[in-house]
Amino acid sequence: MAKSADSRRSSAQEGARRPGRPVKPQDGSKSALAALSAQLRELRLERALTLQNLAELTDYSWQHLGAIERGQVVPSENVIAACDASLLANGKLITMLAAVVREQAHVRHQNAAARQPTRRLSAAQAGAEQTPGYAPDLDWERLADVSRRPSRITTAIVEDLELITDRQRRLYHHLSSAEMLACVHGHLGVLTTFLGYHQSAGLRHRIAAAAAEAAGFAAWLWFDLGDAFQADQSYRHAHAAVAEATDRGLSAYIKGYQGIVSAQRTGPDAALVHLDEACATAPRSLSKITRAWLAVLTAEALAHTGQRTAALAAINRSRALLDSAPVGESDPWMFDFNSGRLAAHTGYSYLALNQPERAVDAFEEALRLLPPSCDRRAATITVGLAHARLASGELEEAQRMAAAALVVFAERGSVAGLHQVRGIRNAFRAAGHHAAASALDEQARAGWGAVSG
Repeated sequence: MAKSADSRRSSAQEGARRPGRPVKPQDGSKSALAALSAQLRELRLERALTLQNLAELTDYSWQHLGAIERGQVVPSENVIAACDASLLANGKLITMLAAVVREQAHVRHQNAAARQPTRRLSAAQAGAEQTPGYAPDLDWERLADVSRRPSRITTAIVEDLELITDRQRRLYHHLSSAEMLACVHGHLGVLTTFLGYHQSAGLRHRIAAAAAEAAGFAAWLWFDLGDAFQADQSYRHAHAAVAEATDRGLSAYIKGYQGIVSAQRTGPDAALVHLDEACATAPRSLSKITRAWLAVLTAEALAHTGQRTAALAAINRSRALLDSAPVGESDPWMFDFNSGRLAAHTGYSYLALNQPERAVDAFEEALRLLPPSCDRRAATITVGLAHARLASGELEEAQRMAAAALVVFAERGSVAGLHQVRGIRNAFRAAGHHAAASALDEQARAGWGAVSG
């Protein structure tokens, strides 16, 4: 008996390919396109993502992405850039796309040459074929293979790459974290590619150190955007690069930032693990500036765990290190840690130790010493000052400061910053100031409506 239409439709649907269905592994050695397709699939599987998951992250259909993974479609730069960012490939996919573009151009040229009508050779041309060293015009296209050879990396190039790393950190004060991610990942991709080349030990260590800085910066940007998975992935990349750079000072610096991230994500105990390791493994050559920074971070974590005496001792140690640091002394990757930054961390330490008056003085000093361009840092300090004002009974001033910080963090798209404002909002509600908490809720709601509208 013939199958019914419903039965045939059901069988067809069962046989149709769905997201996540296993595909044949791509042989990446066949061509540049096959290598890119295989790399894309490998990265997706490493992240435990289905094609549907990747489609949601990139805003491209899973069918199109699947065709790319099977090597059936040559992807556009926009698609690869979206996949690279979503899979935290650090520019690897973008770099591989360049070879695909060259390969496809060569294929088009060969196809065009094959379509050319056969020409009758003149006597001179026929004689030229017998000339030693003669090669037809098509052979010149093989010179394009030279473009696949690694570039020769010089000291001047490495110095420019290090300068880019420094300039990107400065741009952080003017651009949002989402805007910064593209250029930071692109820079990291270039550095990672160069690490795959044969270099002298000295240049290789410098490239690896720049890659570690870039990966650490990317981790901070992902943290600011509220993506813990991507932040952790970037920190793993940073530690792998710093191990190759054999720079224990830079390793301590990255662990210090991990301490800051852990303090906000999981609590002070987790922060102390990173900070204790940073201090224990730091080389004796580490500058007093960096040591002062690590000391005050430790003080803040200790204060939040209720270790009052140890926290105050760490604050004093940080201040002594900063005051005694020689003028101009700093590690090459260390930011400008100064009295203003020390005051901000000290303010949060006093706040945790239930000393709101001393916290107010410290936060106000931090704001007074802060450069005008550092609006995100100013907003973070302002949230701390709002907590201190609330603890001192100054509700209206605390509410005003919280509202001002909310505007900055919303404009910058800082998820971590918005969590800080949410913290003061919860403090309002816990203290019984429900109207102040509701006002912040309404401000946040109005801000979201303006953005989404």
